Amino acid sequence: MRSLLIGLALGLLLALGVVAGWQVAYAERVFPGVRALGVNLGGRQASEVEALLAAPTAALLDEQVTLVAGETTRTATWRDLGLRLSPGDLAAAAMAVGHSGDPLRRLREQWRAIRNGVELSAGERFDEAALTAYLEGLAQAVNRPAHDARLLVLPDGTVQYTASQVGQTLAVPEAVTAVREARRVGSREIRLPLAQEQPAISDALRREAREYTERVLAGPLVLEFAGQQWRVEPAELADWLVFSGGAGEPMTARLDADAVRRRLSAIAAEIDQPVINARFDWNGGSPRLLRASQPGRQLDLEAAVPLVQERAASTERTVALPVQTVAPTVGDAPAALGLRELIEEASTSFAGAIPEKAHNIRLAAERLHGTVVPPGGRFSFNREVGPTTLDTGFQWGFGITSEGGGLRTVPSVAGGICQVATTLFQAFFWAGYRLEERHWHLYWIPAYTSRGVVGLDATVDEDAGLDLQFINTTPDAVLIQAFADDSTVTFRLYGHRPHWTVEVAEPQVTNRVPPDPQPVVEEDPTLPAGRRVAVETAREGFDVTIVRTVTEGSDVRTLTLKSTYRPSRNVTLVGTGGGAASGTSAQNRPASGGARE
Repeated sequence: MRSLLIGLALGLLLALGVVAGWQVAYAERVFPGVRALGVNLGGRQASEVEALLAAPTAALLDEQVTLVAGETTRTATWRDLGLRLSPGDLAAAAMAVGHSGDPLRRLREQWRAIRNGVELSAGERFDEAALTAYLEGLAQAVNRPAHDARLLVLPDGTVQYTASQVGQTLAVPEAVTAVREARRVGSREIRLPLAQEQPAISDALRREAREYTERVLAGPLVLEFAGQQWRVEPAELADWLVFSGGAGEPMTARLDADAVRRRLSAIAAEIDQPVINARFDWNGGSPRLLRASQPGRQLDLEAAVPLVQERAASTERTVALPVQTVAPTVGDAPAALGLRELIEEASTSFAGAIPEKAHNIRLAAERLHGTVVPPGGRFSFNREVGPTTLDTGFQWGFGITSEGGGLRTVPSVAGGICQVATTLFQAFFWAGYRLEERHWHLYWIPAYTSRGVVGLDATVDEDAGLDLQFINTTPDAVLIQAFADDSTVTFRLYGHRPHWTVEVAEPQVTNRVPPDPQPVVEEDPTLPAGRRVAVETAREGFDVTIVRTVTEGSDVRTLTLKSTYRPSRNVTLVGTGGGAASGTSAQNRPASGGARE
């Protein structure tokens, strides 16, 4: 028994001696089984470990890593990303294995190293500031703002389109986490997270408008009729485009109908030809054709506008303009008119008028002679007389203008035709036909008194938009016959006398204003030097109201005419020039006017 105990004691002493010797042997060395960066460090002193790990540490930090942020790819090293690792720290960590703690802990660590080995990672860390700075620098290349889709039509008719762009931003805090995780799992490709911003206006919201605009502006649009062509270039088409739809809404484009109509109206002025109605001479009850009828033509704007809009957005760039033939309302056969008898007539005197006025009266009367107003037709003095210009044969006369704030008599082309309008107005008035438009003179002219009634005058001026219009509401045509000699102009209306009665009440004259009889002489450079023309006579001003009642069975129509005449003066114009070479086109323009029954 004693020998056994002695043996055990000797064995324990031997083991303790071995352990002690082991501890002494590795007191300043790394215990076997300790590794770092794939290098076996067992038996090395700290200085040797640090030197041994210098190269693999540098290799690890310089290892390349691929960063992917959306469409951006960048190659960096772990060192660039702020990874920090020191050979000295690894050496200290290696020396700490089995050298720190209580004796039992040391022995356990030493035994684990010998048996299973220990791979060190101690000392590896990220420099937060360096990593964040690198990712923020990368964000400058990655980040982009959202862009809305933009459609712009340039003045020359070209289309400029900018596609929409989704905005993106590198999420730096999340990217830091992604880098750390990639290092932890040993990945060399790191996908960085992006935050996206959608544009307010996407390509889809502008697609329809873009495609339409590009079709419209693909080339010129050619409008044609009967061998004539009118080109509408892209620049003009661009002016016709109108867009609707704002941010977040689909945009639509179209050709503005009003713009198309304006262009077509200008073309219509070249295409349209007025219809010519037949004119007749009463010829003692056997009407004789004076002017044959002729159909007119007219551009159908209502059909042409949508047609142009449709073709402009198609590949067919030629538009055949729709033109209508307009049939005359008065044909060449007098028998169809049913002219039977004299309906009414009226006359006014221009005795003593200057030659120019007398000429203009006769010419205007001639232009009206033979006009037929068909059943339901509208008579227009300006339309039937036509342009009243020097080129059409009219001469300089005189007219009253209110331009400039006051009333005065001035040279006027076709001066005198208002007497023609007045005389024809009186014939229609006494006959009872429906008055559509009439304007009175600024001054009262005694020669225009009709059957003892003042206030039955009419003034016309196409430039000022003043016309004399009647409507034939009967089922029978009315033939106008005009006669003018050296002192009198007469109008007669022929047809079938309407079955109605016409009553005109006594005129109501109020607000009489006496004239200023003082003679006034005014110089006029448009008259030949020395020529004197009395253009105004002092007469009173007043208001007059006339009521006409037309009765046909139970149908009663009442027309109330109100006219305001200003007092006139005794005015004589004295010429100081070489002739009437300029002047105004005013034809006794009223301050107000018009009556409609």
